[in-house]
Amino acid sequence: MKFARCASGRSRIIAVEGSYHGLSMGALSITHSGNFREGFGPFLPDVSFVKHNDIEDLERHLKKKDVGAFIIELVQGKGVKIVADDYIKAARELCRKYGTLFISDEVQTGMGRTGKLFAYQHWDLDPDIITMAKALSGGYVPAAGFVTRREIYQKVYSRLDRCVVHSTTFGRNNLAMACGLATLNILEEEKLMENAAFRGEQLLNRLRGLQAKHDIIKEVRGKGLMLAIEFKEPASLKLKVAWKAIHAVDKGLFAQMIVTPLLQKHRILAQVAGHNMDVVKILPPLIIGDKEIDHFIHALDDAIQSIATFPGPVWDFGTNLVKAALKNGYASAGR
Repeated sequence: MKFARCASGRSRIIAVEGSYHGLSMGALSITHSGNFREGFGPFLPDVSFVKHNDIEDLERHLKKKDVGAFIIELVQGKGVKIVADDYIKAARELCRKYGTLFISDEVQTGMGRTGKLFAYQHWDLDPDIITMAKALSGGYVPAAGFVTRREIYQKVYSRLDRCVVHSTTFGRNNLAMACGLATLNILEEEKLMENAAFRGEQLLNRLRGLQAKHDIIKEVRGKGLMLAIEFKEPASLKLKVAWKAIHAVDKGLFAQMIVTPLLQKHRILAQVAGHNMDVVKILPPLIIGDKEIDHFIHALDDAIQSIATFPGPVWDFGTNLVKAALKNGYASAGR
């Protein structure tokens, strides 16, 4: 954000609804979720949010020619929502047309996660700034960085006395740099990006098989090994009542009823994809193979079948979640 503002001479930043870019004050200002923002305002001025995959909404902001940067996750971390092909290509052209820098947030999608080194490569984009972190060091030590065009860099460090305008205490950490180089080498030598692309398609196909089997699955989606399973209200009248009761208390509890047995019974780590979502997110290691995929599909199938048993242990667990939520004051009207 600092580099974009300095290089463009414009203060406005545009982000996307549903975005997550971090929790420090600057990053939180362009993070859309109210759950993360609550209690920390006021935020940085001149930040606006546009609708996901809505090109008209984006152009309405950009055509004022006061936007320094448009920042986007090509696959959103919260909910695993993927940009539409026609939208993102048009968005990149609009940024060029109106002089706005295009920032691809690759903190989650980078380092082979989506089947390419960076997600923007799926659409042949050319971002002005790319952010990266998380897997950059292979998870061994904290590491993060960004890549930008030379002309942007030189506008920020434009004079000798400006050589210290942006730095960080732990920048250029030798251990982090060594781990980063090793990670990049392993990604290439062991063809982990290719494996992520292949195994991601394999997982999507297997998950679609489960979707055909279980009417409670609304959609499966993903890019490479960044995938989501979204659930919907079941057809069974008995299960409808239980579904509505859970959601009346907290719209985010149902996904917990999936990820908890996955961990407790099958030793699989999955995530609730975001607040108030019936979405489970999976981020398998890039070395995943047939054996691990078979185990996951069997485990998810088992967890969903347990949901179909009402009353049953999974719904008992859901009831306990409800009681805990009510005890702590997390009624749906408030949180």
